[in-house]
Amino acid sequence: MSLSCTDHLIQEHRLILRAVYIVKVMADQAKQLKMPDSADVEALLAFFQRFADEHHQTKEETILFPSLRTASSGKTNNSTHQLAFEHEQERLLTQALLDALRTRKHEDFAYFGNRLAEVLGNHIYKEDHILSELANATIPAEMDATLVREMTEFDRSLQPGLYNEWILSIKRLEGTYLNKVA
Repeated sequence: MSLSCTDHLIQEHRLILRAVYIVKVMADQAKQLKMPDSADVEALLAFFQRFADEHHQTKEETILFPSLRTASSGKTNNSTHQLAFEHEQERLLTQALLDALRTRKHEDFAYFGNRLAEVLGNHIYKEDHILSELANATIPAEMDATLVREMTEFDRSLQPGLYNEWILSIKRLEGTYLNKVA
């Protein structure tokens, strides 16, 4: 059985959640007045900006959300607008976290890191459960197959090897901050 368009996105959510666990640990360290390594934070924020936002969320906003609105005759506008609003919150929190890192403000870093982890965790839960159920109930099989092709084509626009670099970066950070063996 082939993957649905929502399965495609849920797989990416698993990688993003791994990064959420890392930022939570970094924020907890900052709360204890021990700022995480700047290069590690920058690597994690680059992942959030380039993969979670510019790649994954752009895919949702340009492929899934418009198709969902079309398939439901606009009845899902509130849901997709809410999720797009949350995407914007995540962008702002990522920027605030970067600002806190650059100014070396422990309290701000702890606050924005924990807030980003909370917002992203809740957001992914909504997309994995509520949005997926809505999409699976609304989008016809032919449209779903088209969306999977569009998402796969969108993924091909990535620089070759970049996705694997992101995975390796997250594995390295898990080893450093979550004591996981890479």
